Amino acid sequence: MVLRGSDYSKATIFPVRGTKTEIAPGVWRVRVFAGRRPNGTPIQISSTVRAPDPRPGAGVRMADRELARLIAQVQQGNVDLEAATLGTLLDRWLEHRESLGRSPTTMREYHRLAEKVVRPELGHIRLSKLTARHLDQLYTKLSGRGLKPASVRRVHALLHAALHQGRKWKMVLANVAEDATPPPLHHREVQAPDPAEVRAIVMEAEKAEPAVACLLLLAALSGARRGELCALRWSDLEESTGVIRIARSVYETMGGGWGEKPTKTHQQRSVSLDAFGLEVLRRHRAAADSLADQLGLEIPADAFMFSRSPVGSEPLRPDFVTRAMIRAAKAAGVSTHLHALRHFSATQLIAGGQDVRTVAGRLGHADPSMTLRVYSHALPERDREAAALLGRSLAPKELHST
Repeated sequence: MVLRGSDYSKATIFPVRGTKTEIAPGVWRVRVFAGRRPNGTPIQISSTVRAPDPRPGAGVRMADRELARLIAQVQQGNVDLEAATLGTLLDRWLEHRESLGRSPTTMREYHRLAEKVVRPELGHIRLSKLTARHLDQLYTKLSGRGLKPASVRRVHALLHAALHQGRKWKMVLANVAEDATPPPLHHREVQAPDPAEVRAIVMEAEKAEPAVACLLLLAALSGARRGELCALRWSDLEESTGVIRIARSVYETMGGGWGEKPTKTHQQRSVSLDAFGLEVLRRHRAAADSLADQLGLEIPADAFMFSRSPVGSEPLRPDFVTRAMIRAAKAAGVSTHLHALRHFSATQLIAGGQDVRTVAGRLGHADPSMTLRVYSHALPERDREAAALLGRSLAPKELHST
């Protein structure tokens, strides 16, 4: 058997295997394994089947027939690379990105967008027939469903990256995403809750799960990202100096598990806590020790700080914390989200007169200019104070009292 196309002229062929997966009600992805390239990566041919009746389980026989057709094509050496679809490109692009070591969290989002958003609508279209109009129609449809511009633009970014790589692989002559028009992104000022709202949210979280309440309070005090907070271990706390070391981030896998990775900037940082923050953590540890004692257990030194395990063997999952925050905020009557606690920390510090470099260091921003771009709305009051300071230094004495 020979696969047509120079990229596969030296491919190694193995017995044909195929799968079918329902990716949306009545929409099936059919995929056939056709061998491996000289570099060891798999050759997969895919197709999308749509049932006339879009309900769960509909179209299974159609999917079986399409699977049989693709398997027969591969067995007969009748695979036409000119017939490669966008779904085929997405498969290969996702494998390629994973081989480059992209973070599990990033790959999970790529797979979600590809499987739930792009493939059901455009996966069946041949690359040779794909146009910018197809993409624009998808963006219009997504916007009509209520997706925010930022979400639609993430879909566009995925398509642009996949087609860009497809052009390098000679699967497409041009990247049609360059001519597509995603919705404009309107800049919105970051909205952070005020101190009273943060206290109300923490109080509501305390009623449901004290460990989550402590994590939310630490989020506001430290400005750390949710994955970084979930990754904290008791060994990261230097109680004598009042410093916590932020060195890792927890991520969730597509199979429901978890793992640890470096921080977003791949750098460790130390964040100081005051007496209040340390007391909150002491009480949290005391409660954890009390529960462990009741069960005849002992908490290891490197146990996770925030865990549903009595010995801290597993971290709280980031998505679990996000959902808990949503529930607590709703109960408190506050319209906000978990990441807003990071904004709270930054805006309070800037408004309180802390220099941007210090704020950037606590947030883990690699470049203080990013802190300025994101939180510039918190600076006007400091600017007015600066104007008053300069004015007092130069104005006649008789004006100082007015």
